[in-house]
Amino acid sequence: MATYLRIWFFALLILLIGAVTLNYWVDPYGLYRPYSEGGWKPNGAAQGELVKPYLVLKHSPHTLILGNSRAEVGFDPADVAWPESAQPIYNLALPGTGTRVARRLFEHVLAAHPPKTIVLGVDFMDFLVSPDVSKKWEPEIIHRLLIMPDGQINNRRWLQMMLDGAITLASLNAVVHSIDTVRVHGKTEVAHLTATGFNPMHDYSRIARNEGYFNLFRQRDIENMRVYQKRSKNLFSRGTHTSPAFDDLTAILDMAHAHGIQVKVVIYPYHAHLLEIFRITNCWNMFEDWKRELTLRVNTNSHNQATLWDFSGYHHFARETVPPVDDKQTIVHSYWEAGHFKKELGHLILARLSGKGEATFGTVLTPANINDHLLAIRQDRIQYESERSAEIIQLEKLIQ
Repeated sequence: MATYLRIWFFALLILLIGAVTLNYWVDPYGLYRPYSEGGWKPNGAAQGELVKPYLVLKHSPHTLILGNSRAEVGFDPADVAWPESAQPIYNLALPGTGTRVARRLFEHVLAAHPPKTIVLGVDFMDFLVSPDVSKKWEPEIIHRLLIMPDGQINNRRWLQMMLDGAITLASLNAVVHSIDTVRVHGKTEVAHLTATGFNPMHDYSRIARNEGYFNLFRQRDIENMRVYQKRSKNLFSRGTHTSPAFDDLTAILDMAHAHGIQVKVVIYPYHAHLLEIFRITNCWNMFEDWKRELTLRVNTNSHNQATLWDFSGYHHFARETVPPVDDKQTIVHSYWEAGHFKKELGHLILARLSGKGEATFGTVLTPANINDHLLAIRQDRIQYESERSAEIIQLEKLIQ
């Protein structure tokens, strides 16, 4: 019996050593071994919350990108629009997250190596809250961060690091992902996360080619319509003129001021389909009020170190035509679907943030120009309606 157990023990030990060796050598999430920008990490794209808090500390970025998936797929740290002084750059944006996660990640980076500049993407949806929303909610990711929400050092971070080490080196999932990484190595249309945290959406290129952009837009339009129909129609907590999301934004601005960091707050360039969904679901007035409040917050707390850029509106990029259902050849150049813009449009945004680019694309919002700016967008919408009435009717039918 003892011999039998010893054989099993040594067999399991050999399997464990083999798994750890394979997972470290392949490194399916890009967590341990340096790799080139062309190195494929298909499973890293789905593991941002696991790997990015560790990788950002290795990069010690001068420029930090924060936001949700729109920023992760739209702002490429390798883009030529960045000035040389901005390097190194790391994209710390995480899909499905809002201002609370951005704030905690910023605190995490500040504790190690304060950046010189932040590009902070803000999303209208993240600021639509229940009037009774709790300010005490904290994301699970805090266990991987250097600083706890109360500002104290995270003395239990070592335990999370051990757990993450087991997950990424000794788990069966990691073995499966390592084998998958080897299998797809060299293929160009698979999910990917670059060494600097950018998701180039290579897998969407394949989907767009096989299914056509109409289906990409239609699926996301339906999802967005459902979400905004159900979403709370409030910007502020009950009895106040603030919310956790706005408080997080203010905290980021205050921390940046304390460390002499420049902040560029970016309102994303939603496609006209999503703007129409705001209107159809009775969110348009609140969308404008959100911009007014952002303008007030940034102006009040910027200390001349922050600017608010609005890239939303019915500009010619947002009006890019979606191909018909039977057209799988036409490429939409600026968007994957109505909510996520491509890095080509992100390039134009980054150029504007750097003081170059198309002068008519993007506006710095101030208390002096906000109302005129919102009026101009309304007028552009009237023009869009006159040109695309049939398209708008089809979107309105989705609410049913």
